[in-house]
Amino acid sequence: MNRSLLMQYLKDDVKEAIVRSALMEFKSKSYLEASMRTIAKNAGITAGNIYRYFQSKDDLFNYIMDPVWKDVTRIIFDNYEYTEDFFPITEIINSIMYIYKRFNAELFILLNNSKGSKYENVKERLVSLISKRLEDEMAPFFKADNREVKDTFIFNIISNAVVESIYLIMKECGDDYVRVEALTKQMITVFAKDLYHRL
Repeated sequence: MNRSLLMQYLKDDVKEAIVRSALMEFKSKSYLEASMRTIAKNAGITAGNIYRYFQSKDDLFNYIMDPVWKDVTRIIFDNYEYTEDFFPITEIINSIMYIYKRFNAELFILLNNSKGSKYENVKERLVSLISKRLEDEMAPFFKADNREVKDTFIFNIISNAVVESIYLIMKECGDDYVRVEALTKQMITVFAKDLYHRL
């Protein structure tokens, strides 16, 4: 291996160690309470050296969280094949589990420990995105049946319950993916199955 490749490999190794250490720090404390000095120490580098890789705590936090948020928002707006219940329960659960298995710690941090960062209102943003998706998807069915929802804020209420439930499931179950999947399926069925007929 030539010297430049070796140096790049070592740099990548250090960057991965910083990210692993940062995840532990952000999960056990929060964005506001996390210390770059502690992250550097647990990554096995000096406090000064961490700034060669990330300009600030904000830069490091966003480097970790941006791809996760991008995946979450993509899943919300993916094109699902709708069933006669007007809600693709199985596909949504599979998508949620895919992200959860890849980004368990990151999702917990986003939902619970992101105060002070650009993601501090992530729960509200999620609720808003899901609420809009629900309302937009169901509008054509209501229009076709000459029906209307008396108060569209109901979509916000349902979406808030879903987001809070996902957070509670994650907090309770940790890495127990089988239990997470089972509870998520039950929760989505309770909130979404036959929703069109119940509104």
